[in-house]
Amino acid sequence: MTGAPLQEQSQTPRQEQSQTPRQEQSQTPRQEQSQTPRQVQVEASALPEVVVRVLGPVEVVGAARPFRRAWCLDLVAYLALHPAGARADAWMTALWPDRVPPDATRFSTISDARRALGRASDGSDHLPRSVGRLTFATTVTTDWAQFRSLAAARGPGAPAAWRAALELVRGPLLGGLRSTDWAVLEGLAAEMEGAIVQLALDLAEHDLARRDGRGAERALRRGLLASPYDERLYRLLFLAADCQGNPSGVESAMCELVRLVSGELGGRAQVLCGPEDPARWVHPETLAAYRSVSRRSMLQPSVGQVRRAG
Repeated sequence: MTGAPLQEQSQTPRQEQSQTPRQEQSQTPRQEQSQTPRQVQVEASALPEVVVRVLGPVEVVGAARPFRRAWCLDLVAYLALHPAGARADAWMTALWPDRVPPDATRFSTISDARRALGRASDGSDHLPRSVGRLTFATTVTTDWAQFRSLAAARGPGAPAAWRAALELVRGPLLGGLRSTDWAVLEGLAAEMEGAIVQLALDLAEHDLARRDGRGAERALRRGLLASPYDERLYRLLFLAADCQGNPSGVESAMCELVRLVSGELGGRAQVLCGPEDPARWVHPETLAAYRSVSRRSMLQPSVGQVRRAG
């Protein structure tokens, strides 16, 4: 009658004391020590070390030293926007479309760019040495690539990602380069500008639907940095000002657009009280958007509120 209790007292505690603690102490820590560092290492290795910023004045974040030769920044910008690499004839034509540079100029431009960019954390060059084709290492990226990644976001968190993407836009695209003809001819400039404008419109419409006029205005202003003549942005800018209860903001936006367009067309508009004859300067849809929210009592096109000087 005492056999069963003795067995429960002698065997069960030993199993609990000898097996369970060993599993908890010997196996779980090994899994934590062996798996977690691998995951962290993979994530860290995927991070870029150099970012070429092209959504505004061209800058290189993470470069080891300043660029000294004249065409180095142009070369870096070109290669950054051609992640698959570029043959010598392609990038030389982009930089010097009207002449063939001496070999000394070509080699010194590459060498200076390589030295300025420096080395990656593993000791390799950000611009590896190669024959016939130049390609950046995966440690180099662009703010344009970051923009596209953020702009592709979908779901509830998409608006925040879109806003972060637009914050990358700092001014006229590829600013400060000696020539951007190659970006225009290859369609890259139009692609970047179009993507920025479309995202600004999408985010502004999202914000306006939620009565967030201030957020819409911020998004639209970022779009105008890249495409200052796109009237679609101004149409929503009128609505954003109206949404904030800011009638003077509506008039200010129209005056800004009239001055911009009249100057581009060879005239000069001196705005006194507000836009005179906006119909002669802007698209009909832009005028309709303006009139839908403008509180001005005088909207006929022939009123002399602007004095033009040729």
